[in-house]
Amino acid sequence: MKHIAIILLALVVTGCFSTGNEIDTAKANKFVKGETTEREVIEALGKPVTVTNSANGEKQIVYSHTNTDLDAATYIPIVGIFAGGATSTANYLIVTLDSEGIVKDWSMSETVVRTN
Repeated sequence: MKHIAIILLALVVTGCFSTGNEIDTAKANKFVKGETTEREVIEALGKPVTVTNSANGEKQIVYSHTNTDLDAATYIPIVGIFAGGATSTANYLIVTLDSEGIVKDWSMSETVVRTN
């Protein structure tokens, strides 16, 4: 019985994985266009996953976080092929900075994908 409990615990722990850092939406909602600086954004959210510089001097900094939860049925031999699946949630925050490093605009999005 003890071995079964350990196996089940291992399956539960491995049934979820994520990449990136969670985006604190409360902090992002405090960004003010024309006032908040790049430094303030990075202090609030940490290092972005992507930085893109434009020819016109603008910059985009991107934050992303993806979380995937596997269904428990996925781990059942043979049955998992038909009944298993996963749900992935991806969150993105794109901050556009002007040539002076001030927030020009920002947008957040969330995508949820279900696979069977």
